[in-house]
Amino acid sequence: MSAPEVTREFEGKCAFVTGGSRGIGRAVCIDLARRGADVAFIYRSRDAEAEDTLTQVRALGRHGLALKADLSVAAAVTAAVDRASTELSGIDVLVHAAGAMVDWRPVADIAVEEWDRYLAVDLSGAFYVLRASIPHLRRAGGGAIVAISSIAAQMCQARNAQGASAKAGLEALVRVIAREEGKHGIRANVVAIGLTDTDMGRAAFESWGPETTQRVIRGIPLQRIGTPEEVARVVCFLAGAGGSYITGKVLQVDGGQIIAA
Repeated sequence: MSAPEVTREFEGKCAFVTGGSRGIGRAVCIDLARRGADVAFIYRSRDAEAEDTLTQVRALGRHGLALKADLSVAAAVTAAVDRASTELSGIDVLVHAAGAMVDWRPVADIAVEEWDRYLAVDLSGAFYVLRASIPHLRRAGGGAIVAISSIAAQMCQARNAQGASAKAGLEALVRVIAREEGKHGIRANVVAIGLTDTDMGRAAFESWGPETTQRVIRGIPLQRIGTPEEVARVVCFLAGAGGSYITGKVLQVDGGQIIAA
């Protein structure tokens, strides 16, 4: 299936994306650049992949900036957001796409240290990014926040307590921000994804095994997993003019997976 034509609706806008070195974050960076935005993104460790994202953004004629930062360190996140705003002359769009890899195991088998590490990245890290970005969005006269969550927050699958808990918290956080920041012209929404062709999706398949994986995919009404590019298009819709009267919403992009559970 070919991608639809895009307009340059983000011309003159600046976007900040977390997790831009791979998966959905990378797809969002590229789609925003294709639509006219200058793009800064943070990543944790994958230098080669980050350079590839940066190359693709610049090949589209946009200014790009890659910043290495650990989401679990508040000061590092704030410094990255501030630098991005300075070098890009502001932030109009924030997309939080980064997340931690889940080790699928029952609650009784989750070590306290593992729980703390996961929540430090997936929930506290989201808070750090959102908190640091809001003043810049206010100074821009308003803008859009889109956070990537998961249908795990509603499905509450066995052996996924960390993912379900962190994403439920993220969704609540974004909806609170939507209520608080609407008066400043800031909209805040969530895209809750189902099975998607990313490193995290493939890790889930490995944990489940081939038989369970195929059973789950057959149970999705569209009978396939999603792509990062499909998610990115929805993110751009919510961040752009098409989503101008949408805020505080959780939009599921899952091929119907949640209704078939």
